[in-house]
Amino acid sequence: MSHFHTLTIQEVRRETPDAVSVLFEVPDSLKKEFHFTPGQYLTLKTTIDGKEVRRAYSICASPNSDELRVAVKKVQNGAFSVYAN
Repeated sequence: MSHFHTLTIQEVRRETPDAVSVLFEVPDSLKKEFHFTPGQYLTLKTTIDGKEVRRAYSICASPNSDELRVAVKKVQNGAFSVYAN
């Protein structure tokens, strides 16, 4: 079972016309829990139009960068990707 943490979005960066990257602010108390290796992903959860939406996105930062960032490409009719873009 997944355990979710509420994180603050530190930055949303437009990477291409149809993709953004989202940088999360990870509190010091959770840094160890969010340590990752290449190829890992995050399941993001939010509420859109009153419905819970969960989507998995690959982490697109170097494990040595101290950043937790995912990229979200806009997909036609994609609930989360349209919301993020």
